[in-house]
Amino acid sequence: MNETKPVLIAQISDLHIKPPGELAYGKVDTAAALIRLIQTLNALRPRPDLVVISGDLVDGGSAAEYAHLKELLVALELPFALTAGNHDDRQAAREAFPEQAFASGEELNHFHAVGPLDVLLLDSSVPGEPFGHLSASTLAWLEATLTQNAGRPALLFLHHPPFRSGIWHMDRQGLRNAEALRAIVL
Repeated sequence: MNETKPVLIAQISDLHIKPPGELAYGKVDTAAALIRLIQTLNALRPRPDLVVISGDLVDGGSAAEYAHLKELLVALELPFALTAGNHDDRQAAREAFPEQAFASGEELNHFHAVGPLDVLLLDSSVPGEPFGHLSASTLAWLEATLTQNAGRPALLFLHHPPFRSGIWHMDRQGLRNAEALRAIVL
């Protein structure tokens, strides 16, 4: 009997890491929250095969915030992949995480084969804007990657919801071109 081990993916988002000693919104110690989350992830049994970090890695996009995030993630004993959200700076994230296998181009798109499953992280961030939009190059990369691996199941992750959530502040900053994504995946 050829039994396939299930693939486990953990997704975390909206870390909003600040420089050491600073609180998000003057109230929330996001670094302490991430430390507790990492301890929880490390203790999971069975262990996730990959942790997807789907945007808003940091709160202001500064190099100091990314350096702090990188320092915190050293404790994570699991492989991880990340992409940008509306609070992130693509270049600063790319410089802080050169080991991440971002696809070529400006966006922080990722492809990971995890056992029999393909995991694709799509950068839906728009520099300087709260809403999401998938660029023409991201959409072309997505379509080419899915076509190349047509026989494999795939999971897509992005920061901005491509559908109405019913949460007003999320819906006003959701993915603006969800129909372009839908045209590729359906």
